[in-house]
Amino acid sequence: MKTVEISEIIALLENYSTNEQPLVIIRNGQPVAVLLPVEDADIESFSLTLNSKFSDIIEKSRESQKQDGRFFLEDINLFT
Repeated sequence: MKTVEISEIIALLENYSTNEQPLVIIRNGQPVAVLLPVEDADIESFSLTLNSKFSDIIEKSRESQKQDGRFFLEDINLFT
C-alpha cells in the first residue's frame, strides 16, 4: 500500500489507473482517506459495503445461519 501527502494528490490522480494498489492519503503524516480501484463494481454495491445498517443485517443473518442453519427475512428489521 502506498501513501501520499494530500498536497500531492492532484498530480497522482492524473496518472492513477485501476490496476493500482490501494493508496492511503495523508495530511500532516496522518491518514485521512483511502483511494481504492473499483474495477467491475457498481456504485450501489460499493455504497452498501460502507453502510453500517447493511453490515448489521448481514452480521445478524450470518449469526442466524450459524445457530439455526437458516434465517428468515421477517426476522430482520430493515427499518431501524
